[in-house]
Amino acid sequence: MHPSDIRLAPSPWTARSGLACALALALGGCAAPESPPVLLSDDIRPPQAAPASKARPAPTTSQAQDTPLTLDRAVQTALAADPQIRAGFENVRQAEADLVTAGLLPNPEVTADLLMMPWGQPFRPTKQGGPAQTDVLVGFPIDWFLFGKRAAAIVAAQKGVDVATAQFADLVRQRIAGTIAAYYDVLEAREQLALAREDLADLSQVQKVVANRVALGGVGTIELDRVQVSIYGAQREVRSRETALAGALSRLRAFLGMAGEAPVEVAGDLDVNAPAAPLAPEAAFALAEDNRPDLVALRRQIAFATAGVDLEETRAYPEVRPSFGYTNQFQHEMGFPNADSWNIALQMTVPVFDRNQGNIAKARSAKTQAELSLGAQLVALRAEIDQAVKAYAAARDALLLDDPGQLEAAKNVRDKIRAAYELGGKPLIEVLDAQRAYRETYRLHIASRSGYWHSLHGLNAAVGKQVLQ
Repeated sequence: MHPSDIRLAPSPWTARSGLACALALALGGCAAPESPPVLLSDDIRPPQAAPASKARPAPTTSQAQDTPLTLDRAVQTALAADPQIRAGFENVRQAEADLVTAGLLPNPEVTADLLMMPWGQPFRPTKQGGPAQTDVLVGFPIDWFLFGKRAAAIVAAQKGVDVATAQFADLVRQRIAGTIAAYYDVLEAREQLALAREDLADLSQVQKVVANRVALGGVGTIELDRVQVSIYGAQREVRSRETALAGALSRLRAFLGMAGEAPVEVAGDLDVNAPAAPLAPEAAFALAEDNRPDLVALRRQIAFATAGVDLEETRAYPEVRPSFGYTNQFQHEMGFPNADSWNIALQMTVPVFDRNQGNIAKARSAKTQAELSLGAQLVALRAEIDQAVKAYAAARDALLLDDPGQLEAAKNVRDKIRAAYELGGKPLIEVLDAQRAYRETYRLHIASRSGYWHSLHGLNAAVGKQVLQ
């Protein structure tokens, strides 16, 4: 199953960590049942957000340290612990909170007053005034209902949730792609380090042979110095490869949400059993149009902007607030009984000058901007797909042309020339050349396999669906 095999839901209120785990497994290239290509899900949640009864718990950071990381486990761990994924999910929560706010009814308003109080002496028949009175008015806005302001706000907020979930899905796509790339970087760096150490060990053996021949007077000490120079270079290469491996592990830890120098053991290798057939650029682009969550987000952004225009147009209508109240007039001191009465009032703004013209124009501009952004992204996507398809085709060709027998032949040449040197039949320069040829051949072998996996998963990420595995 692939992330694009998770269907869009109309509302993202329910968390489903099982979908997130399936997304992790899919982009990792694991063997999983194929299903029809559909769009990325709106309801992707960090795995730990779901009840344990509904989803298998994702591996924690401590588990990742104790168990060798396969690619699938690395992706699962990244989904569970990657701080950027967790931070990006909060954008969905914030959009959902905006939806809650948009659906709330306005609060009623209560006004209480005490009017026409006498100044100085109280009112009396010879000094009439007032009478004093107290009013209590309860008002409730109704323009949200009359002109559809609340309904428009709810629609716009729901579109905002849709945009946020699609953007979160794209963040997941990018972070998983980064996790996969970091995983293969570690495998490549580990093999390069192993090669460097092997090269250093081989040169050390050559140094012992040269030292024996120098002791026997078969060659001059200059050959011993020449080997020593090669050993210094091999030692520098080992240190460089150790630094590269440490850097690759640090990048992987960042995706796994691990701080500091937590130990990470990576399981796996770069071997390729059967290279997948290349994909035509047009076919890849068609798949990307249907599956890329960033395109889904941009299309939803247009719908969100359209709803924003409708919302701003409804806000141009006046505010209407009817009120109902009670009045008590204090007439006892004037020789009359107190009087009770009821009141009704209507407050309404008159949109003569401010008809929300600026916000309406701004919303229309945002809609136009969203439409243009989608067009620009489609142009950039075509270039990205073309580059990813060509990169994969080149990596696949390099892998197919990388004859495994070439590596074995280079190793045999190295060993035979060294044996001939021990017998005095070959000069030292040929031994060092054969060693260098073997080293470079092995490096190309590692790079071709690593390049294949990087380009394969890079193409899958560019398409937004697992098309190669």
